[in-house]
Amino acid sequence: MVEIETFLKGADGGFVRLEACRVPPPDLDYIEGAIRMSVDGLEIIGFEEWDYVDQLWCYIAEMVAKMQSLGYAEIYFPDQPIKLAFRVVGSRTLVAAKIGKETKMVDVSSVDFLKAIKDAGMAFFQKMSELVPDNSYAEAQQELSV
Repeated sequence: MVEIETFLKGADGGFVRLEACRVPPPDLDYIEGAIRMSVDGLEIIGFEEWDYVDQLWCYIAEMVAKMQSLGYAEIYFPDQPIKLAFRVVGSRTLVAAKIGKETKMVDVSSVDFLKAIKDAGMAFFQKMSELVPDNSYAEAQQELSV
């Protein structure tokens, strides 16, 4: 089971589930937050890996498009030396996050993974378009809709 949730960092430094956010983030140039991604209960990334969450979702959207065409994609987080990689192996996707000296890896159904990541990404961009209407996430949304 693939679970992906997005949280924004509030002015008080706490994390708020994206769906519960009713006001724009405190700094529209640097939108801080976290993506919690887990597969079968194993957390790949979470609150400790918080970053500029809108940029991170744009990077992940690019990864999805690249993975679908080339079978492999990797990125580094916007402001941290964390590497996230997706590799298609048959009908499965290997998802890996290298955080410092530790690498977290899971093997998941490609169909399940793509559905979860596309749904979570589209929900993120739709909510951000409501909270920050001046930001355009059209390109990232297009990469997720393929």
